[in-house]
Amino acid sequence: MSLFSKILKSSNSPLSKLSNAERKIIRAWCMYDWANSGFYTSVVVAIMPVYFVSLYKAEMGSGAVFWGFQFSASVVWALTGALATFIVALSSPIFGIIADRSGLKKKLLTILCATGSFCTLLLFLSAYTSTPWLFSLAFYFLAAIGFAGSNVFYNSLLPHIAPEDLLDDVSSRGYAYGYLGGGLLLLVHVIFLIFFDYSDIAIRSCIASTGLWAFGWAIWTILVVPEPKIEIQDSGKFKLFHSISQAFKQLRKTAKEFKQFKTLLIFLLAFIIFNDAIQTALGVAGAFGLDVLRISAETNILTILIVQFVATPGAMFFAYLSKKIGTKKSLITAVLGWGFITILAVGFAPLNLSTHTQYDYQLNYDKTKDNYELTTKPTLSDTNKNEIEWANLNIDLIDHNEDENFLNENQVSLFLDNFGLDGCRFSASVLGGNLDNQSSICDTHPTKLNENFIDLWPRFLRMIIWAPLGFSQDIQFIILGIGVGIVMGGSQALGRSLFAYMVPKSRSGEFFGFFSFSWRAVSVIGPVTYALLAGFFTPRTGIISLAIQIFIGVIILKYVNVEDGRKVALEHDKDNYKLK
Repeated sequence: MSLFSKILKSSNSPLSKLSNAERKIIRAWCMYDWANSGFYTSVVVAIMPVYFVSLYKAEMGSGAVFWGFQFSASVVWALTGALATFIVALSSPIFGIIADRSGLKKKLLTILCATGSFCTLLLFLSAYTSTPWLFSLAFYFLAAIGFAGSNVFYNSLLPHIAPEDLLDDVSSRGYAYGYLGGGLLLLVHVIFLIFFDYSDIAIRSCIASTGLWAFGWAIWTILVVPEPKIEIQDSGKFKLFHSISQAFKQLRKTAKEFKQFKTLLIFLLAFIIFNDAIQTALGVAGAFGLDVLRISAETNILTILIVQFVATPGAMFFAYLSKKIGTKKSLITAVLGWGFITILAVGFAPLNLSTHTQYDYQLNYDKTKDNYELTTKPTLSDTNKNEIEWANLNIDLIDHNEDENFLNENQVSLFLDNFGLDGCRFSASVLGGNLDNQSSICDTHPTKLNENFIDLWPRFLRMIIWAPLGFSQDIQFIILGIGVGIVMGGSQALGRSLFAYMVPKSRSGEFFGFFSFSWRAVSVIGPVTYALLAGFFTPRTGIISLAIQIFIGVIILKYVNVEDGRKVALEHDKDNYKLK
């Protein structure tokens, strides 16, 4: 008996009352989360962004400029992801309606998953093309559309394979499978990359293997989960253009009908608000850690792995909690957890530098040469404007491309004076000689906190928690990963199951299409708000805005009458489709 079978058949499992056939279907449905989560953890989050940047910069440098706008690698990557999201958002409601009325949920899932998997597999060939970055970007774009689109139909199957009272448990199991599967695949990829020293072919092999992983495990879902058998409006042979035409008509009709589903609309509004903030927090966490806290790249990868593996029991914990206090209260608990985690993240701060070896530039006095040897120096970015200016400013003193640098006393003093200039974010320390124990820290160095209101919180936490316990920024970030892992599964799984509980079963594809469209269509609000506040003020101000957005979502969520929403859905099915 497999591990999955033991979990589902355990006497303590809520699913133990189901027949073997029902458990088999649920297990197969959960395996799709296991299958496609690898794409998001390994390709979207961990490997592909870094690899694409290296390909783009190798050919395009800092990027092309049109009408004063610079298309850097990160900008092109972000725009591509946004365009893929936009296409899925627009098409989801239409294809959801078609799937409901033509019995195509599983077929569309299969086609989109196969598309995503095949395009991911083709990314291996990028090195053999004339323009590797463009080839990679194009097929990543298609893969992202494929996997994101397939998730719409995967989610719409939930109310058809799980009894009402088990929606929370089954939804949570799906996410738990996904976190575990994605985490295991990423762990294998990290070990593989380390073993082969991050070679180009190793990176491409990891990316391509994700396509094989995704479709290979998805076959389990495709073969076992049945196409929902419900009464549908369309009759006769399926015709594509006729179905699309009917879908647009139904879309207009549904927009007018939505006022009948007031409770569902309130929930959708709450979900859009807090989920947008959560997705933004997940999206900017890595950049916040690397840029503001200056965590190591290894810590960033480790935190991603921790999030994945902690999220697995986290999702199941919230499924258990929903049985005790209800789905809505459990969801509120998870989302509130997100709010408090974001507030805690605002309070993260590197510890004050206390030893010579903690500084970015370390100069040691050499008695034999009566000079100071620069034994340690940071690797500067060749695309960051401030770091380029910093390198040019000190080019007569320090050659960042040389292994050794020797400076006399006057040169060291001049170098230390440069740390008071704008745009500098480094630190320097001297050991030995007449300048022994002298140091300089730039005003924008991560350890330097301002006197403004926002920075009072990280100063306070550093004084009473981080410094006394000796928690570096890397440890703080790992704590963040543990917290995120605990609440992430609950917020995602319970949000999905609560929505499934309140949608008409006969129109699940259509409503989950709207669900996907709604949160994707407004998914720019959080990132834009964060970017504006971080740009005009500080990144910590941007994080605070996300916490506020989360708490607003919770307040709206409290006004959702779940049973009223369920009642409306049942009446709609009964009156229109004779479904029980």
